[in-house]
Amino acid sequence: MTELLKPAVMKHILTHSKEYQRALKLLNVDWDLGDQMLFRDRVTAADVIFARQLQHHHLIIGNVNLDDYQAVGQLLTQHSQWFSATARFELLKPFNG
Repeated sequence: MTELLKPAVMKHILTHSKEYQRALKLLNVDWDLGDQMLFRDRVTAADVIFARQLQHHHLIIGNVNLDDYQAVGQLLTQHSQWFSATARFELLKPFNG
């Protein structure tokens, strides 16, 4: 049985909040890092968690399956500069034992 989304998560979805937009960009592999190399707005663990929730509930499918080890590996290989250390850890967590 699928777990219901919490009211706070539903509010993010319904209002298309900043958190929702970040998760959507992650799922669509459309992360805008901007021109500021030093101050990149990297993907965080919270972005990964929210993106997974959207996929698990079939609200956003996106261009990358976060439940597929190969897809996650390719994402991390091709776009390593996008991800903070905690985001990398969160992406790989389901596949570690």
